[in-house]
Amino acid sequence: MYTSRRHRALWVVGVVFSAGLLAPLLFLGAARKGIVRNAVPVIYAAVIYPVALGRQWLPNPGDWISWVLAAVVLTAAAHAALLATAREGAAA
Repeated sequence: MYTSRRHRALWVVGVVFSAGLLAPLLFLGAARKGIVRNAVPVIYAAVIYPVALGRQWLPNPGDWISWVLAAVVLTAAAHAALLATAREGAAA
């Protein structure tokens, strides 16, 4: 992770196209490498997994579940992209 532009792009794409379900796992890898704090994957997991799994049991007036998942996925992707640019800026 973060060894090349290709790896960074694959990470962001993985977060987006997995509907955010891979975000906690990818950020866990980043936390183990010291790129992000340990709380980051926990926060993403605490939001993404209950909402995604509770889709069948939670009431969904106004289609809020899709909006919450979309917001978290976009936040995680932006977070990953910002980490990539911050890391590049620090290396320069």
